[in-house]
Amino acid sequence: MLSEGLLFKEDVILTWMRDRFLRNLVSDTGAMKSDLKDSLSRLQLNPYYTFPAMALLEPTAHFDDEHEKILYLERLRDYMQKNISDGSVVFVDEEGRVGLLFSWVSKEQIQTIQVMLREQFQQPINIGVGKPCSHLYDIVHSYRQASRALRHKFYRGTGTIIYYSELGRYESLQQYPSDKEKALYNAYKTAETTEEIEQCVQLFYGELLHKGPLDTQIVYDLTVRLLVGIEKRVLAETENVIAYERFDVMSIVKLETLEEIKHYVIHFLIGLKDVLSHSQKESHRSIIKKTIHHMEQECQYASLQSVAQKVYMTPTYLSLLFKTNTGKTFIEHLTDIRIDKAKDMLKSTHFKNYEVAEKVGYQDPRYFSQIFKKKVGLSPSEYRESVGK
Repeated sequence: MLSEGLLFKEDVILTWMRDRFLRNLVSDTGAMKSDLKDSLSRLQLNPYYTFPAMALLEPTAHFDDEHEKILYLERLRDYMQKNISDGSVVFVDEEGRVGLLFSWVSKEQIQTIQVMLREQFQQPINIGVGKPCSHLYDIVHSYRQASRALRHKFYRGTGTIIYYSELGRYESLQQYPSDKEKALYNAYKTAETTEEIEQCVQLFYGELLHKGPLDTQIVYDLTVRLLVGIEKRVLAETENVIAYERFDVMSIVKLETLEEIKHYVIHFLIGLKDVLSHSQKESHRSIIKKTIHHMEQECQYASLQSVAQKVYMTPTYLSLLFKTNTGKTFIEHLTDIRIDKAKDMLKSTHFKNYEVAEKVGYQDPRYFSQIFKKKVGLSPSEYRESVGK
């Protein structure tokens, strides 16, 4: 009889082999068509599908590092595989998403899965669904369609189910809408409140997309050009301009949805007005002070996204502002806060190391120990022992 340790090891190996096989199945290299069903059976997977199809699930949570993301995806995969009973197969793909291979006749389960995962993980999940195939060895086409559908979250927003079959054709744009930029700038100059600036930006993008969605890359390019144009206009009409943080093109590219881009533009324009005012420094100091307060009070659950919402800024702009004003990145400062709180707990409480890790925001005790030793020079146990002497 196999020991529990060996059984656990075999389960891990089997899961790894399944993921590797399924990644090959949905890639250009593919799997051997002749023995596809035999291979699935050997891996203890369902080899029979009625019109197989692919769905891709992408978490909306933001992660401090890649290791944390991998652990989250593996928990997501294991939970789904355990709670789906119709023969569907779950795996982690090369792009950091969870793939679901299922029979099209049971496509209603997608919505049930979305609700189930939201309740279990307390986070909305983006889901892209490809079209069904006649044969399992053609599943790569459904996989690519699911990936394209997932990208359409740019317009649909996060936490939605998007079917490839629902996607329409992107509209084209012949030239940059200089007239719309000028109209936005004129309205922006006279705007006296945040709400009025928001209305200017919403109107610009509304007119830009009134015929239908544009290719996402076009929207990114237009946004960059818009911000460059507005910035130049402001600088040309302003004397004695004080130093300010310019927008970062890479920050815009990393934004995932149209709403995030709008928010970035709105807050950039708000910041540009603020930067050019005499109260700029005090305003920024106040934001950083509030940000650090939220980080200290909620370090267990704090993230750049959650804190940015509390101080009414986009994560990208708050990140730039924080680095400029403190000399540290948001994550560096949050890590320092967490380690300081962990040191206090190790000195003054009897919490176990893994409990301390959880209370300061680390779900993986091993990762907490690595970070702690890197910052303090001692492991949590060594530190507790040294201060107890």
